[in-house]
Amino acid sequence: MVIGVIAFIFVNACKRESYTLATTDDVNITGYLDKYPDKFSMMRQIVERSGTAGYLGAYGRYTLFTPTNDAVTAWLKGIGKANVSDLTVEQSKDMVKFHLLPDTVATNRFTDGKLPQITLYGQYLQTGAINDGGVSSYIVNKQAKISQSNVRLGNGIVHVIDHVLIPATLTTAQTIEASGRYKYFTQALKETGFYDSLNVASSAVKDTTRRLQTAIIESDSALVKAGYSSYEAFKAKFSKTGDPKNHNDSLWLYIAYHLSAGATYTPDIISSTTINTLAPKEVVTTKYINQKILLNDDEFNGVLEPGVEVNRTFSNITTANGVLHETKNLYAIKVRYPTAVFFDVCDQPELKANPIWRGRNGATSGTIPLFANGASTLAGLRVNNPAKATLPQYYDYAVSVFGQTRRVAYDDKLVLSLGLTNANRAIWVELKTPMLVKGKYKVWVCYSYNGSSPLCQVGMDIGTPDAQILPNLVDFRQSLTSSGMTDAGAALPSSDPLMLAQGFKRYLATTNDKDKNGNLGLIQPAVKNNWGSAVARLAGTVNITTTDRHWIRLTMVGGTEASGTGSGGTWLDMIQFIPENDDQNYPRFSPGKDGLIFQKP
Repeated sequence: MVIGVIAFIFVNACKRESYTLATTDDVNITGYLDKYPDKFSMMRQIVERSGTAGYLGAYGRYTLFTPTNDAVTAWLKGIGKANVSDLTVEQSKDMVKFHLLPDTVATNRFTDGKLPQITLYGQYLQTGAINDGGVSSYIVNKQAKISQSNVRLGNGIVHVIDHVLIPATLTTAQTIEASGRYKYFTQALKETGFYDSLNVASSAVKDTTRRLQTAIIESDSALVKAGYSSYEAFKAKFSKTGDPKNHNDSLWLYIAYHLSAGATYTPDIISSTTINTLAPKEVVTTKYINQKILLNDDEFNGVLEPGVEVNRTFSNITTANGVLHETKNLYAIKVRYPTAVFFDVCDQPELKANPIWRGRNGATSGTIPLFANGASTLAGLRVNNPAKATLPQYYDYAVSVFGQTRRVAYDDKLVLSLGLTNANRAIWVELKTPMLVKGKYKVWVCYSYNGSSPLCQVGMDIGTPDAQILPNLVDFRQSLTSSGMTDAGAALPSSDPLMLAQGFKRYLATTNDKDKNGNLGLIQPAVKNNWGSAVARLAGTVNITTTDRHWIRLTMVGGTEASGTGSGGTWLDMIQFIPENDDQNYPRFSPGKDGLIFQKP
């Protein structure tokens, strides 16, 4: 037997752990149990009695969490059995299936949460770390400590544990009712009909996407804190039709908003930005800030809406058909109406943290790379080939551009290198939008015109069921004169409807515009290449069906393969989403750090 040592630092573990990795080519899982009868003879008997010895002794890829003889003895005593022979075949089979994964999962794939593979029993195992006397160890399902890990065998991996793992036997509905903490929610589940759907064994559910479900709910105390002293008061607030089983009733929608398909544990919540709920086209947004998991903590229309915190003490509760979490405060669907979103693409958290962002430290110019080591430096930016997109893609701040005849909002933009034939350029680039409320919006791409730029197709949420391709191509080589207007009169208000009819508009304020304090815009219509270089081009109308942040994609379909250096590149400034029936010309923006906004006169 060849012995090696690997070290792995577990999330939240208190000190570095070392585990032995035992490797052999001629011992399978059953052979390993046979080899150490003083430790595993009872587990070997259970395997034999369950009828699983055949495939655990054959070729395959498995992970077995095997309890020791002492652990099996304690388990049998706890369930009133004297010997392994007292177990039925089904009991033996269920016991093995709950300890067995259909893949090789070593400790380097453990997370502070569920394992990447579900057990053959149909429930996930959770792993974590505990510190006992200054020594950190893995713990499984908060029940069993791993005493020996990563025993590599011919057909899989064995982890030795000191207790038998006990599967959840109560459904989500039963778990909620039995806890005593959720009487309001239990009653609401029954009145809306969700109790029945959450009280079905996962194996009996034909829709595989709904066999496991996640519930994130409030305790009675949280609802009392929110002002509902009784269930009747709570129901009176949320049930508007008088029939909670009606899918249009707000109590039904409230409960549906707290449920989602699949087993979502806290690491899944942290790693995702949204949770799709059973309420049609409604999502819960998620954030992880200062070790707190927050739901619906959103900035909407420039205002931060504080979210609610997940109560981790009463979360990650595995049920027979899913997982249960609790929040510290009430949360519900927010009723919002479509409102214009003026998305400045340079307003990204990672860029704002940089000292040169918008000349924060007095700089008059500077750049920040958007990709490093083959990966995006911004969470809200991605391209089709980050590892190969080696030509510069960067944030650019410059007060003086071409002798100040070219201006953009806040004097900063993203400079992108797009190309169809050069493998070192990106074919498409995607940006994650701010929160968009359900509704129809006209989409305006705002840029600084450049004769060495691409022709792009605009799409929303490409690769998802809600994907949309907008009808108008955006040619970054076009200035406002492409609308048919000339230098002489195009910057006058009378030209606005004419440009709009051609799918163009001015998005920066000229000296003909005044803000509420009488300030004039900085763009001078008389300066050649000034008024017409800041272009807003209509890509089309998009139908946003889910209130959430979305991905907007620019895909190069022609034009010039911009290098992204010097005078080349795609100079992207803003993307505006304006409700289709709202005024499309205003507000307008001004260059410079002051960020003056000009409303319609």
